[in-house]
Amino acid sequence: MRRFTYISILLLIFAFDAMAQNVNSVKKFTLDSAMIRENRLNKINEVTVGTRVSNVNSVILKGSQTKSLSELLSDNTMVYIKSLGQGALATSSFRGTSSGHTQVNWNGININPVMSGSFDFSQIPVFFADNVTLFHGSGHLKNGTGALGGSININNRADWKDSTRFNAFAEIGSYDTYTTAASIKFLNKKSLFRTRLYYQQSENNYRYLNKVFKKEAFYEYRKEAKYKFAGIMQEGYFKLSDNSNIYTNLWVQSGSRRLPQPIIVNITQHEKQEDSGLKYLIGYNFRSNKHDFSVKGAYLLNILDYDKWFDNDYFPNESSHNLSQTVHIICDYLYDYSSKLNLNAALKYTHDFVNATNFSKTTVNRNVISLQTGVLWNLFSHIIINGHMMLEVNDNRYTPTFSAGISSPIIKGILSAKANWSYNYKFPSMNDLYWQPGGNSALLPEKGFSYDATLTFIQKSKEHIYFKSEITGYLMNINNWIMWLPTMNWYWEPRNVKNVLSYGLEVLTECNIVFNSYKVKLGVNYTYSPSINRDKNFEEDDTYHKQLPYVPLHKANARLAVDYGKLSFSYQICYTGKRYTSEDESYSTVAYTIHDAELKYDMFTKKHFKLTPKLRVNNLFNAFYESTQYYPMPLRNISGSIMITF
Repeated sequence: MRRFTYISILLLIFAFDAMAQNVNSVKKFTLDSAMIRENRLNKINEVTVGTRVSNVNSVILKGSQTKSLSELLSDNTMVYIKSLGQGALATSSFRGTSSGHTQVNWNGININPVMSGSFDFSQIPVFFADNVTLFHGSGHLKNGTGALGGSININNRADWKDSTRFNAFAEIGSYDTYTTAASIKFLNKKSLFRTRLYYQQSENNYRYLNKVFKKEAFYEYRKEAKYKFAGIMQEGYFKLSDNSNIYTNLWVQSGSRRLPQPIIVNITQHEKQEDSGLKYLIGYNFRSNKHDFSVKGAYLLNILDYDKWFDNDYFPNESSHNLSQTVHIICDYLYDYSSKLNLNAALKYTHDFVNATNFSKTTVNRNVISLQTGVLWNLFSHIIINGHMMLEVNDNRYTPTFSAGISSPIIKGILSAKANWSYNYKFPSMNDLYWQPGGNSALLPEKGFSYDATLTFIQKSKEHIYFKSEITGYLMNINNWIMWLPTMNWYWEPRNVKNVLSYGLEVLTECNIVFNSYKVKLGVNYTYSPSINRDKNFEEDDTYHKQLPYVPLHKANARLAVDYGKLSFSYQICYTGKRYTSEDESYSTVAYTIHDAELKYDMFTKKHFKLTPKLRVNNLFNAFYESTQYYPMPLRNISGSIMITF
């Protein structure tokens, strides 16, 4: 496997060298806008100029519509995704933090689960996203509190210029995996409606290598891992005038999956989980030369039913029913006082309601009110600074936070720098407070300071070559880190036990070249993420100065894409370093490298009709790997799809 990795890296280097030598033979050809410029943030988001922001390339996003959001993030970003397997629970680690420290927002609305606070990215199809933006670190306070590691923003947008009215695809993959989706759009000068449908099911009985039960590894098939998932999204956009519009979005989804046991478990037991949810959003925007006002409301409903049973009568069956509802109301106002000064204010109200079988109270309510103010000041001709403050009241507990940033070009159009300093916090989740047994109502919020600085280098050669390199260094102190620990009463309880130091390096490099009829794109991401406990909680604390469990020190991915006319080929390499699975670093999972390849061909049968068959091979070299210990991931697998667009 290591030999294959070295060969692949050499091929990438040789390909890049060959492209560089052919610059003189380049014909005049216009690069796609998605290749040469980042998606520009709207005015309100520009209030946080010092924050590191990255976008998933629109070409990659369109080419990943058959995947889940967990696969997209793992393959193309610096976020580490911890997965229990295909179709199973997949959570994130952003800048060395835990899964609960990543905020997930949908069109500006936080959709993290109220009970656990940890988002499951396996349940979101990329087909339901038009844009995916990552805010690194805790400096982007527009997303609210809790994003100690960062936030992931999923957005839908009305594209009035896109003439595509209908697109659909069907995919067949290994392990009896079937995926279908369709989207239809109706529009006129004043209104746009779009409906999206998605369905996936899989027996998920993949072959893996068992290295646990015998001295010599042997192959077997995963059992009780099948799943199915369905969703529908209905969007509506209405132009009231040139300056104002109303939009609405309804997203309904439902899923059922068996929960496979870790391969080390001998007891025969069965687990099943059914998830269903509804998200509804309605908003109003008004924009003029100096004023930008928006108000939106959202209702979120999540239902989770869990069942566990055994093949014998020694253990009792278990089941639980959990229901949560959330209401969001957000008002946001931006005022352009002058060409050099912007002022911003926002008011947000959230009400959470939970009815859970396992809570100490049958029903639990929570009210959160936050007030935000921000200023953006073009201090000199080329230096922009910003400040942002927020006060949040969470069930009568008051906590302030702030963010400050600066941005400036060093060499105009070539080299620029920005930096951010922020203080943020995260209130305990509902499970932390009320789970029975074990909930701890005396928990303190997790909080800490964050610092980061970014250098960006961009080089263009007329219309044929675009090169960008970005490097970010960051440091975070997180105090009162919440962990669930065993007690003398044979159950686990959350406590504020850790003070964590997380620091590291993030590197992004991308290069796009057009010559003759070829378009070549090379992108590389790398992150170095030490995240250690810097305090001793007791004399024999083995976690002192140890890397946190399931936080890889190194993570990298590279993607080479070549387009020639109607034919497209991409090759991807993803590397994940060793992860410790115990607090004292005595156990770990091995590092792994995964190679994927994809080939597609655009067949045009009529002027406005396109047929695109695609073949994808995942884990090309059949690597054995575990994202979570004792939960083996699939070996080599193949999928084929066909997409229709007109």
